[in-house]
Amino acid sequence: MALCTIVAVEAQELLVPAGRWQQRPVATKNNTSVSLPFFDDFSNYSGAPDSRYWEAGGAYVGVDYGPLPPTVGIMTLDALDADGLLYRQASVEPFPADTALSLPVRLDGLDSTDSVVMSFYYLPGGSGEHPWETVGDTPDAQDSLFLDFFSVADSSWHTVWARGGTSAARLRQETGHDWQYVALAIADSGYLDSLFRFRFRNHCSLEYNGKAGMMGNVDQWNIDYVMIDRGRTVDSTGVFRDVAFVKPAPTMLKDYRAMPARQYRSSDMAQRLSISIANLYSSPIASYYSYNILDSNGTALYTYDGGYQNAPAQGYQTEAMHATPSVGYTFEQSDEKRVYTIVHNVREGASGDNHPQNDTIRYRQVFSNYYAYDDGTAENGYGLTSTADTMSLAYRFDLNTADTLSAINIAFNRTFEAANENIMFYLTVWQSENGKPGTVLYRDSEARTPLFPDSAALTGNPFHRYVLEHKTVVNGSIFVGLKQVGSEFINIGYDRSHNSADRIYHRTAMEWEQSIHSGSLMLRPCFGQAATIGIETAEHGNNTVRLYPNPADKQVTIGGIGIGSQTTIYDIQGRRLLSSRDSVINTSSLPAGMYIVRVVFQTGMIHSAKLIIRH
Repeated sequence: MALCTIVAVEAQELLVPAGRWQQRPVATKNNTSVSLPFFDDFSNYSGAPDSRYWEAGGAYVGVDYGPLPPTVGIMTLDALDADGLLYRQASVEPFPADTALSLPVRLDGLDSTDSVVMSFYYLPGGSGEHPWETVGDTPDAQDSLFLDFFSVADSSWHTVWARGGTSAARLRQETGHDWQYVALAIADSGYLDSLFRFRFRNHCSLEYNGKAGMMGNVDQWNIDYVMIDRGRTVDSTGVFRDVAFVKPAPTMLKDYRAMPARQYRSSDMAQRLSISIANLYSSPIASYYSYNILDSNGTALYTYDGGYQNAPAQGYQTEAMHATPSVGYTFEQSDEKRVYTIVHNVREGASGDNHPQNDTIRYRQVFSNYYAYDDGTAENGYGLTSTADTMSLAYRFDLNTADTLSAINIAFNRTFEAANENIMFYLTVWQSENGKPGTVLYRDSEARTPLFPDSAALTGNPFHRYVLEHKTVVNGSIFVGLKQVGSEFINIGYDRSHNSADRIYHRTAMEWEQSIHSGSLMLRPCFGQAATIGIETAEHGNNTVRLYPNPADKQVTIGGIGIGSQTTIYDIQGRRLLSSRDSVINTSSLPAGMYIVRVVFQTGMIHSAKLIIRH
């Protein structure tokens, strides 16, 4: 789509489409095939589509882009490739993007009398009741979703269904439903073969809005509950005898998804959980719900028994024992790092239904050395924009005991043409005063820039760890964030599945203001001994970086950088002025004043230093 409908009530706080990290898909053997029924509702995994049914092609399986899907988990086609990066051919003109290609489906031995039907649900991105709650990006009119069938008879692909760009709201007005049901007969003899395949594919388009740093993932199409089987009809309304979870498993903590082990107290436990269970059938079905808490060894610590309740026909379970179960367990208080697994189960009657994969959801409750409000997946990018020279962003965390802040993990989104990679900021920590950032407890002495872990595409971890220049003892309520230099859009990952907006504050003038958006920043403070990953150092091997002369006139020499290093000079607004791989840089064209010199070593280590120019 058009890259961005920017969602903002106040000009200085913006949400834009985001990139994502996903695990690289595993190659599939060419001789693999699928027998009927073909069924994938994307409910028990995430990342690349399941290689038992699909080949690689850039589509992504997750839980957050489409609200209240038929069952938990959806497949999303968007403008990002299999590594979570914008396609190289990305343009303001429509361009081909993702493809979800099925493995061969065994339709041999069947004919038109067998009533073979393919069905699925779809939902365009950008759904949400209010502008500040929308998830993803709405495909524009020039953007499209296609379904193609492969004909063995003529060895070619045929488009059998297509949808032009539109909004979820418009479709809801037309049909009365959020998710749209599609059913197609597979009766042509050219398709009824052992090598039948189908594929979903999409076309996207970017819209340049003046700042490339705001240009990211766009034009999502969400797909769920893909089924091919015999003995079906296309005039069915999409009724399936299936009781299933709809949303992912929740945290058992009141405020956080993860906490430092030594900060946890029993008062941090939630009182009740919010569980979404759907009945896709046309009649009420009696279903049983329970959850179990397991320790790291798999030993059951607690079992909740919700008993049997009727799930209403084609609706959501509202009975409290299933929809809002109580939290009857308190985790132990300990300084030791530990992980618990909470397993939720629902089943139809005593024997279950035909699709048990959507009857179980899990949550890993982590007590480590960091706080997290987010789930590790960005559906949007967050940033500030202003004509001011500096902007500040602060995120509140509440400590139960004094601790040592040693690092901050931040997930920045990769953007079009890497536009945000040279924006400069200072990590900053404030003590809370009257519920807002107050006294500064820590601030970097040298500016930093957005960095991205090289292994993220393989591990799914989008965070980079920024180690503080010196450890800082903190207590009570603190704000952790950054002071940005310049007015460019920095694009921090923003998770829409959990709302902690009441803890996000920003400032472009004198007053701190609370965020108006619904979601959580992907920013996590770390405590105790910091890991060495992400240290920005002034030394490289046995050499120390030196700038001389400093102040400089016509040139400056960068000593100690070695072969393969790159040096960039920025002004104090964070604008890139010069870049070179030479140790001597001509500065005669730069006006007198203060500058920042940033050296990126071949090893990936970074050093920043101040440079004065006098003519």
